[in-house]
Amino acid sequence: MIIGTILAFIIVLGVLVFVHEFGHFIVAKSVGIYVEEFSLGLGPLIWKRQGAETQYSIRSLPLGGYCKMAGDNPHDDKITGTTNVDQERIPEHRMFYAKTVWQRALVVAAGPIMNFIVAALIFGVIFMILGIPTALSNKPIIGEISPGGPAAQAGLLPGDRILSVDGIKVESWDQLAEQIRSKANQDVILKVQRGEVIFETVVQPRQERPDGPGLIGIVPKAEARERVPLHTALWYGLLQTFHLLIALVVGLFELLTGKLTGPIAGPVGIAKMAGQAARFGLESLLNLTAVLSVNLGVLNLLPFPALDGGRLAFLGVEVLRRKPVDPEREGLVHFIGFALLMLLILFITFREVVSLF
Repeated sequence: MIIGTILAFIIVLGVLVFVHEFGHFIVAKSVGIYVEEFSLGLGPLIWKRQGAETQYSIRSLPLGGYCKMAGDNPHDDKITGTTNVDQERIPEHRMFYAKTVWQRALVVAAGPIMNFIVAALIFGVIFMILGIPTALSNKPIIGEISPGGPAAQAGLLPGDRILSVDGIKVESWDQLAEQIRSKANQDVILKVQRGEVIFETVVQPRQERPDGPGLIGIVPKAEARERVPLHTALWYGLLQTFHLLIALVVGLFELLTGKLTGPIAGPVGIAKMAGQAARFGLESLLNLTAVLSVNLGVLNLLPFPALDGGRLAFLGVEVLRRKPVDPEREGLVHFIGFALLMLLILFITFREVVSLF
């Protein structure tokens, strides 16, 4: 189980990082920027291969990656490690800073944009192959479970039938939902039927807003699904991604303003969700990958140093000033921002590890 969780985590995170960095890479190449290194992971080198001009590598810490462009950030070597590229041999016109502000902005924005595109494609594939639910059952049978939610943590699986909530018999999904919603932040005993086996488990409905209902992260089983053609599936995938993007932006705003509460998942939390999703089935794992891809895109657009949004903010200042910000100063700001992000990740990871014991 632990090996499966680790493997699912590496696959999901690897896909998200590759997609994001490939967005930067392909657009940088298209506008003529010299890309020194394209790496999956951070830290010590595990594998590398030298292309015509770009070094492709895999590094030991699967918590990110980078697309190192010549002339991008003077402090990059402190973050990524030195390369064997002699920058004096690179033509001036192929440096990142030599491109127009709009070309640089497109390169920076390409990572998050690629995350959104891939999420839409994943949703589209699900809709085309597995179909779109056209009718949901009112029986108290779980159809899907949100990885990382209270139901997943309680060990529930898709297909489980809920027989009772705190001893109160439930015969419909409406009755089940009513009981769960009224017991926010309380330990609830569920009697569950899984095949021929009947067992009990404890779950605590999560209250995401101070006045909100209790939720455990489940949806009812679909009674019918309709497969749709490719173009329709892709359109629905775009709509799903757009609605999810808006919901994440609103949720992030409410989180920052204190209207929304809940734990913030770090590497350990994401690994647990990936493991749970893999256990629930391919559809759940694909859905989680798409959701995390949109999350990664949105978070990277935040105007914080070292993130793509921070770089776009500096480019916006350049447009307003009609001259670039000093590269050394901007690079130092991004380096400090990167260090703060690493400290935040370490803090969240430490807190998650401690909570396991």
